[in-house]
Amino acid sequence: MGSRHVRAGGLLAAMFGATLLLVAGVLPQAVTAQAAPAAGAAVAAAGGSAVTVQGPPVWQPAKGTYGPRGTVTVAQTRNLTDQVVHVSWTGFTPTVNSDGSPALVDPGVANVQVASSIFYGVRVYECRGTTPAVTDCYGSTQYGATASKGFQQPQPPAGSTTPEFPSNEVLAVTRPDGTGEADIEVWTAHESQTLGCDPKHACSLVIEPNYGGDAIGVAQFLGAANPGCGNHTWDTDIPDGVTEASDANFAASDFETTNADGEQCAWNNRVVVPLGFASTPTDCQARAADFSVQGLEMASRIMQSWRSGFCQGSSPISVQYTSTGGEPQARQAFLNRVGPDVALTAYPDTSPAPRPYVYAPLATNGIVVAFRVDDSKTGVPITSMKLNARLLAKQLTQSYVGSINPDEYDSTKGNPACIYEDPEFLKLNPTGTDGPNWPSCSSANAGAALPIVVGGTTDLVQQLTSWIAADPDAASFLAGQPDPWGMHVDTHYLKPAFAGYPVNAFIPQDQSASTGTGDPKPSKTYEWVPQLGGLVQVARGILAAQPASLQWSPDQTGNHPRITPELVGSRSVMAVVDAGQAAAFSLPQAQLLNPAGAYVGPGTASLGAAVGDMATNPSTGTAMLPYTSPSSTGFATDKQAYPLTTVQYAMLPTQGVQAAKVAKIVAFLDRAGSPTGGQQAGFQPGQLAPGFVPLTAAQRAQLTAATCDLQRQDGQKPGNQSATSPCSNRSGSGGGAGTAGTTGGGTAGGTTGGTAAGTTGGATGGTASGTGTSGGAKPQALASTQPVAVGTPDLNRVGGQRLLLPILLIAGAVLLVGGPATLVLTGTDAGTQLWRGSRRTWRSLRGRVTRRG
Repeated sequence: MGSRHVRAGGLLAAMFGATLLLVAGVLPQAVTAQAAPAAGAAVAAAGGSAVTVQGPPVWQPAKGTYGPRGTVTVAQTRNLTDQVVHVSWTGFTPTVNSDGSPALVDPGVANVQVASSIFYGVRVYECRGTTPAVTDCYGSTQYGATASKGFQQPQPPAGSTTPEFPSNEVLAVTRPDGTGEADIEVWTAHESQTLGCDPKHACSLVIEPNYGGDAIGVAQFLGAANPGCGNHTWDTDIPDGVTEASDANFAASDFETTNADGEQCAWNNRVVVPLGFASTPTDCQARAADFSVQGLEMASRIMQSWRSGFCQGSSPISVQYTSTGGEPQARQAFLNRVGPDVALTAYPDTSPAPRPYVYAPLATNGIVVAFRVDDSKTGVPITSMKLNARLLAKQLTQSYVGSINPDEYDSTKGNPACIYEDPEFLKLNPTGTDGPNWPSCSSANAGAALPIVVGGTTDLVQQLTSWIAADPDAASFLAGQPDPWGMHVDTHYLKPAFAGYPVNAFIPQDQSASTGTGDPKPSKTYEWVPQLGGLVQVARGILAAQPASLQWSPDQTGNHPRITPELVGSRSVMAVVDAGQAAAFSLPQAQLLNPAGAYVGPGTASLGAAVGDMATNPSTGTAMLPYTSPSSTGFATDKQAYPLTTVQYAMLPTQGVQAAKVAKIVAFLDRAGSPTGGQQAGFQPGQLAPGFVPLTAAQRAQLTAATCDLQRQDGQKPGNQSATSPCSNRSGSGGGAGTAGTTGGGTAGGTTGGTAAGTTGGATGGTASGTGTSGGAKPQALASTQPVAVGTPDLNRVGGQRLLLPILLIAGAVLLVGGPATLVLTGTDAGTQLWRGSRRTWRSLRGRVTRRG
């Protein structure tokens, strides 16, 4: 299940007599000369975040000429954090297979990157600076090599392809109508110190269509006319083993110089779009933390925004925040006075309070089921899915066989192989004339269809399984009653072997071995592995389309490695994350069935509607959706309410805290609770991050009251916090305290005046300015473009090429984006065959010279 065979690049590697190491998602970039007309470098206008710019003149293979320029749109270019950015284009050369048919993904290869028979692909890179060279683009084998050498790097270049992580480079295809799109995770200096993208160091996206051209000097070698990137003779010349319009050509060496110049013609077509990054907590001035916060990883995205915004300006607040470790542990450490100053939680503690404290609401988001599933016929991503509690119960209890053999395991005997062949799922998500066509449950992906979930104890799992347990259909299924189509729960999840839902941690119960004759026999032990790296690891797993399954067969060390990522065009992965992570990574999210019988997705309206339906616990003052008694509120009849909405609370100490620390916590809460600051939706540091909805007026009043108890240190306990009137010596969190300023300074908001610190540029006042547009914002008009600077002719002439530098895959890394790693190694029989093939290819080419002469 973890191995896929590569059918590409062999001819190329043979042609150049070099060993080829091809790692999916890692590809070179460089500076060019002598090529098709260069595309312009985009400069985003000062007033917007989405930007559309001109692309390169399109290559028209049928006509043998260049045509009109295309366009490139980047949905967000400012106030970026570690997130996914959507890129789209029009007017590009369609990506095709060797027979001229539209190319999606060739199932016979590990990825499009290594295919010598797929032509005119598009690469998207994140690079240092706004006029990047090959050595500035992450994922290039020349990344970090000698910049002055351009494409004349020796084989292999002296750089490092993956100094920190596997590449975030993305390879995409262009549809027959000339349009295409890609999502790329952009990294800040926190994720990649060598890229170093932060507010003071701009970076860029490079969008690079490969239109072919003689980058590797075949014409010069043959003594043919018209050498250089204008010669498209060998773009798709498969009989001679030369396919210069394929991405495999990027790994080839120059015929005469042996340098690394296979990408230089494609580089001439590049479009460069500058990116501006927001501050992150790592950009805060080094100083001791004013107080510590622990818990609720579902709040990590909003805490990152607040921390990075509030640490700036003349009255900075420095917060130490630990998101992982589990909410039960964070609550216990806080209550026992051995942990954080403030604990974040979604569930209240139900034990007698060992110390005085109160709950304060901070924000609302939700638990979501994200998915990356491709149409099995078209390869196009599916963007809509409906799920109910019973379907999720089936997924989370390993109740699918996970094999094409329905009798593979006694515990799931007779059940469907995976969710995509479950009659209940197909009834909710029927295939129509135009799809969707769901993936098949082949032996390669049946187990991989189980959702990627977080390991360890967490309130997220507690709430999710509470919702499932309260649903009548799901509860009946979990108790052993088959669904209407005859599917039953995995018997290892029946009582008394399993206590049942709700639980606060996912622990796989079924470790049974196959009853078949496989060698080795597949075991459900390796089918589904919750991720201990937290929600970020879960989100990156689905972003890379890497399921949480392990390979059945052990490797040479006796370990069972994680299976390789699924190919773009044949993905089938789901994950349970929070709405903040899903929004940051631009993941589509399933619509869930609520008690009113409606399928709703997470959004501002649906999350807000659910808050209005929540029941308040009088002993704690916290509010949650009434799963066990929905009729007690409007939740039972509210068709707009999202059923996994979560209010996030801070546990605030009301006794025994030093005055200086109290003042800092109060100042933080004032800014976080301000309607014009921490509760204002936006992309700027200090604002409400995407995926969260603002507090209601009643919640802000509760936050104000709890903050007063904190400030007065009055010993109040849950359920007994003060009335909503503000403290006598402060205006309260709802009184207009603004955001802390980002770089550029201004006056910081205090606890009494409600003055907002300025955003970049030093503005002051009570309102934030310059909010970035969202990913779906309307792009601005075509920007004027200027030619991208090219290298000097002696450094960038057509003729030098590169071989992909061998990359050591980092064990346990989850950042691989764009496909599985595939290696063609030296020192093997295959390597010998490559060398022999190179000699045959050279003889063939020299024969052509003789015949043409």
